[in-house]
Amino acid sequence: MNKWILLIHQIAHDSPNLRVKIWRNLKKHGAVLFKNAVYVLPHTNEHEEIMQWLCNQIKDEGSDASLFITESLDKKQDEEIIKSFHEICDKEYIALIEVCDAELKKITQREETEGISEGLVHEYKRKLNEILKSADDISKIDFFHAPQKEMLLQKIASLQKTILKWTKTSEKEIKVTGKVYQIKDFSGKKWATRKDIFIDRIASAWLIRRFIDPKARFVFVSKGTEKTPRGTVPFDMYGSAFTHHGEDCTFETLMKAFDLKDPALQSIAEIVHDIDLKDNKYGRKEADGIAQIVTGLSQKLKNDTKLLEKGQEIFDALYQNYSSSYSV
Repeated sequence: MNKWILLIHQIAHDSPNLRVKIWRNLKKHGAVLFKNAVYVLPHTNEHEEIMQWLCNQIKDEGSDASLFITESLDKKQDEEIIKSFHEICDKEYIALIEVCDAELKKITQREETEGISEGLVHEYKRKLNEILKSADDISKIDFFHAPQKEMLLQKIASLQKTILKWTKTSEKEIKVTGKVYQIKDFSGKKWATRKDIFIDRIASAWLIRRFIDPKARFVFVSKGTEKTPRGTVPFDMYGSAFTHHGEDCTFETLMKAFDLKDPALQSIAEIVHDIDLKDNKYGRKEADGIAQIVTGLSQKLKNDTKLLEKGQEIFDALYQNYSSSYSV
């Protein structure tokens, strides 16, 4: 028999915010509402701590809550509770399976008509990373291995295989066309990128101005625009030399294109990569904090030129920090 931890609560009618907050926390941790009366989790030390914290929170807000640790007296009751856990997780798994099917269908249709461009490969990989993260989130609360998990894993494997095929094709093309550019040829240029800049474009603009073109000027073009103003050097734009290539974000592409070999820059490149591509390739712990800072600035400023100025300060500070570390 399984051991369970039960939370029974009665939240006051005049505390709707508390009711929603508690419900969201219980859902996040995978608790199920059994018989419309009690929230249940399999008993572990971690779950006991979570439930105790929620119980105390409810009481502190002036409502009633009780916590129990118990075992089922018969196998059928255990199976009924486990079935409730399966139903919740399977619902989430099925939704992701449908997303995988939709992505595979889009890729197949594109293959049969226009072909897969490098930009599309990048977008498909972004979507795959989102699916993998969602699947991982569900797995964390799938305490009893819901039946649909295996089907989802098969769909993800199929999607990964399809995207990998096009990734390899894209990388072959890059190796043929790739080259090292001379910094002296890019002095005093006007550089163009898409509006609503975020981490990769902010960092890339900083890299350009600090290490490639100190007199660089930047212009921002509307989303969906394929063409850039005449006389500009595009970056982080579809079809440009300085954009995502293979596994690299634009910042990494620029480093390779101009043969910038600096340990401090490499550290920044890894942070930018992890934030932009969300694949945790380098596992940089600083990434989450820096992403939150940049997100906050973009919400506050809502102006690409001002955001770029503030971004320069952030990356100047990061570079100073890593340069000091490597010089010790």
